[in-house]
Amino acid sequence: MSDSAIQTLEAAAQILMAPPNLVTPEQRHQAESVFLEFRTTKNPYQLCREILEKSTSEYVLFEAAGLIKAGLIREWSLLSKEDTSSIREYLLNYLLRKENPPFVKERLLQTIAVIIKRGSVDDGGRERKALLAELEKIIISPPISQQKLACSLILAIMQEFAITVKTADVGLIWEVHFRLKKSFETLNLKRIFRFAIGVLEQIIRSGHPPEGEQAMLTKQLITIIETILCWSHVSPLLSKRLIGAFEAIYESETAPALRLSMNWRDTIMKPELIALFFELHIYVRSNPELANPSLTCLVQLASLSGVVVSASNLKQQYLENYVNNFLRMLSFIQPNHREMLGISEIYRRLIQFFTPTLIAGTPPAFLQYLTTYTCHCIRGSIIEEGLNEDTVLREALNKFLHTWSSLVHDVDGYTTETLQNPCIEVFNTYLQCRLAPPDGTRGLEAKDGCDEDIKDDIEEDERQLHNEVLMTIGAMARKAPAHCCHLLFTLLQDRSKSQLQLMHTGKLPVSSADQLSMLFEDLHWILMIIGHFLSTDGSGEARSEANVPSELMQYSIRENANIDASLRYLVGETTTQDNIDPILKLIGLIIRINEWECAALEAGFGGVLSPELSATVSWLLKVWANSYLMLDPADYTEMSTVLECAFRQESEGAVWAVRRLAKRAGIVLKHLSAQPVAAKHVVQLLAHLAYAYPNRNQLANCEEFVALVAWEVSGNNLPGDLRKELHKVFARLASYTEGEAKNCLVASTAALQQKLLALLSVQEDTEPVRTALADILDCYCGISEGMLEIAAMDEQVTMLYNALDKVPAIIFKYHNYPGVVLPALNLLAKSAKNAMHCQNQDTVNKFVDICQTTFEVYARWNSGKISSIPQDVEEEAYDYHNYPGVVLPALNLLAKSAKNAMHCQNQDTVNKFVDICQTTFEVYARWNSGKISSIPQDVEEEAYDDIIALMELVRWLSCGAGGSGRGGCARGLRLLLPLVTPALLALPTLAHSAFRLLRDLEQADELTNLPIQDFNMVIAALRIGLTAVSSDVSTLCCETIVGLSNRAQTMGEDNRYSVALLSLAQLLLMLILKMEIPPDSIPAAGAAIYSLTCVRPSLLEGLARQVIEAFAANDPANVPRLEDAFRLLTNGVLFDGYRPHKIRFQDNFDKFLSSVHGFLIVK
Repeated sequence: MSDSAIQTLEAAAQILMAPPNLVTPEQRHQAESVFLEFRTTKNPYQLCREILEKSTSEYVLFEAAGLIKAGLIREWSLLSKEDTSSIREYLLNYLLRKENPPFVKERLLQTIAVIIKRGSVDDGGRERKALLAELEKIIISPPISQQKLACSLILAIMQEFAITVKTADVGLIWEVHFRLKKSFETLNLKRIFRFAIGVLEQIIRSGHPPEGEQAMLTKQLITIIETILCWSHVSPLLSKRLIGAFEAIYESETAPALRLSMNWRDTIMKPELIALFFELHIYVRSNPELANPSLTCLVQLASLSGVVVSASNLKQQYLENYVNNFLRMLSFIQPNHREMLGISEIYRRLIQFFTPTLIAGTPPAFLQYLTTYTCHCIRGSIIEEGLNEDTVLREALNKFLHTWSSLVHDVDGYTTETLQNPCIEVFNTYLQCRLAPPDGTRGLEAKDGCDEDIKDDIEEDERQLHNEVLMTIGAMARKAPAHCCHLLFTLLQDRSKSQLQLMHTGKLPVSSADQLSMLFEDLHWILMIIGHFLSTDGSGEARSEANVPSELMQYSIRENANIDASLRYLVGETTTQDNIDPILKLIGLIIRINEWECAALEAGFGGVLSPELSATVSWLLKVWANSYLMLDPADYTEMSTVLECAFRQESEGAVWAVRRLAKRAGIVLKHLSAQPVAAKHVVQLLAHLAYAYPNRNQLANCEEFVALVAWEVSGNNLPGDLRKELHKVFARLASYTEGEAKNCLVASTAALQQKLLALLSVQEDTEPVRTALADILDCYCGISEGMLEIAAMDEQVTMLYNALDKVPAIIFKYHNYPGVVLPALNLLAKSAKNAMHCQNQDTVNKFVDICQTTFEVYARWNSGKISSIPQDVEEEAYDYHNYPGVVLPALNLLAKSAKNAMHCQNQDTVNKFVDICQTTFEVYARWNSGKISSIPQDVEEEAYDDIIALMELVRWLSCGAGGSGRGGCARGLRLLLPLVTPALLALPTLAHSAFRLLRDLEQADELTNLPIQDFNMVIAALRIGLTAVSSDVSTLCCETIVGLSNRAQTMGEDNRYSVALLSLAQLLLMLILKMEIPPDSIPAAGAAIYSLTCVRPSLLEGLARQVIEAFAANDPANVPRLEDAFRLLTNGVLFDGYRPHKIRFQDNFDKFLSSVHGFLIVK
């Protein structure tokens, strides 16, 4: 019988493995049926034995191995101990005497591991201990094939007890899984570790190189050790739920820290153990397959923490031993690239897990090797930039710099004197790699990524791309400010002189042009490094966090330079460098370079200069201004007199500097406006000057800035986005400027107004007119964004409102041109916040009237544009009509206006706004019903931005005083609720917005005021949301249920709304019991169960009875435990909604979950 069965299986396997062109679908289906029937075979062990012995088909062997495992799990309770032992012994002997394909061997090994694990439940681990002893004997004796097999079986057993996704489904509840894991950790893990280490020591001492079979055995032993050192230990202090959450994160990029229990101290603290690990790496490092796990072991040992080294002397003892062996290894080897990555991680772990004081006590070689390897990675990573393939050295450099960042900022670690020379060496190396010969090495390597000169068309901003590396290089440079400041000044001065000499040669020959490009690249890098040396803020954005670095302030104080001479050098009155403050000297040279660039642009050399370099100069000036301009002595415990005199608030030096920067902005915008990167950065510089010092701003009063405003007023060819940003700056300054300066700024808005009126009076409808109109509307958007607030109808506000007043007419005339309609609606949206916050009620009413007129006009021209919704969701036409870019700003305008409109004191204004919203909902629903009723599977979430805007609008409508927005709120919710389907959960942002809306409407007491049919739609939506994978969504649902329950308590449990709400209780409880609700949502779910029970106190008792009856039929053995768990849940709790009983219920709930999950959840 078995022979014929084997023949049938082999024939079916042959069909399944055959190419599609050689077999028919019917034949393949019949073959699949054969194996489906085979997998259901009961008591299959004898049949499978014969298959393993006789069959030559690898596929059949694999199926037989799987059937043995499945049969054991399925029929475990029917098998005697002798049966399972017999199967285990047979499988082990079979594997020892027969060679099998790896996939068959792996499945059979896992089957043995399952037998051992299931047997441990009953025998307390005795059979596991005996098997491990048997495997140890096999490993220490030839042949090597059996040694490898024994190692593989140990790994399979460890994997089975580790409880990860690779653990087999063996039919045990989680409670037992965790108990077995803890037992394995206590009784066997350390034993396996010590045994494997002992065998590895013998291999090392044998002197045989790790080659062939020996290398494979060594790899398996190292993998065993690696698995133990990366083991996630179960803490007895954690609940099962928390342990389960940690176990779920089973594959992180970085292994967890090595935290061992006290019983490991006698092993891990042995000095010879650490020495052996480093010996092991030296032994295997020539073989990459062995070197990688070996390095992982060393990295893990560098993170030893927890109770095993809780005493400070033990931690110091361990660190000293580890570092001494680490340094000894480094003295023997020249690390390759892969090793460098591991070494960088070792340094990072040591710095992370040991205190700065202990690290500072390590031998000097520790810091020297760190310096040497960092310099090596700097050189190598720059070569990698050009190759764009391997990034190993770049990753290693980032880890090394992470270590350096900790060292230079730790006040309790190395002294400044100790760090000075290493920091200089790293700084010099980085600078050298970025500069061209003769001072640097850039371009000497054929493919170092730097052989091409500075690019003006790079896609990513280099100032941002290299920001993190340069921040650390700058921090290291500040540990040796005298050396680095002098070096940067010398290099900058040399390059700037060379640049001037080449610029003065007139028409540049090719060779001179090449030289100039190399100079631009040098200057670009020198200036970027200077920016991060002078400031801790490489973005120049956060004024409150960016002061003069303390190291540079102290350096300036120590130099005690002549104040007058330093200030004269700063402003260019002298070139003598004697007794000049070094920081001021460097800043002065930067400003000179700015002046030279501006002079070159004015002289017509714009085509020769580098826009990228110009952007870097603007970036550096912004970074410098953010930290140094308008110094306030109150921000510093001690301040350099020279810097204070130069740049304190309202000093002549600060005014002079602002004038220089304003002049630069005007010149660069005039001559490099066609270069996006240069123009963008100079506008950012100007914006910083306008925004950073609102109460002491010097910009509006300087003649260079006034000239820039006049130039903009007179008309220019700046791109629209630059003009918008300029007018934003003008409006911001006008908000806190008075007198003639304000009049000048307002004149720019007046000029815009005249141009707007002129364009609106033009009868011809041409593309140039529409483009000019769109640009002017964008400029008004900038004005609206720049204005701080609308406190009164001053001249600028009046002109803004005059423009807003034209929006309905513009949309009426240009309704077929989204390029005009979009900026018009954006202007309204940008103005909404300030307008609705205005204290003047007439101003608010006027803005609301403009909005209402706009929407009436918009609805007139858009309601009939489509007769059907296109099916292809990827087409832009899917968003309402062919111009989604128009609809979205319109809805955003309403959403942004809603908050302030609904808080308005004038009820007529509120009512008018609600009417606008009602009309909008009607128009939107008419043409978008298909979009709301179904969500296509492959839709992009961005297609629903308009829906999110509608949700925001409904949310704010609920905030109206006295329920003034209730009608609009109900209409909007009725429009949106059909969207809440299971498909919605695949769009996380949209789903979160939808369920946050329900939560917020509940808080506003809107949901229970809905008609009952709409309320039932809300309950259906919550039913869907509770099943979400996202903890955010399920938590929002539970919070909504809590709020609704609190309101339902006042209605009575038989009220229609209460009955609908209580229908959620059974679903919620079952989701909790089956662990189908996200762990982070469990506390909220417990609160929801409590609140629902407060509505109907008998609810929980009835649910418990249903659950117990369901389990009585399928799992009667656990019924008593389930009854005890439910009694524990309600013990001492009154369902009255008062805080003490809520807290007691939550405590009981946690204990309840720990109990029931232990015996109900099966893996």
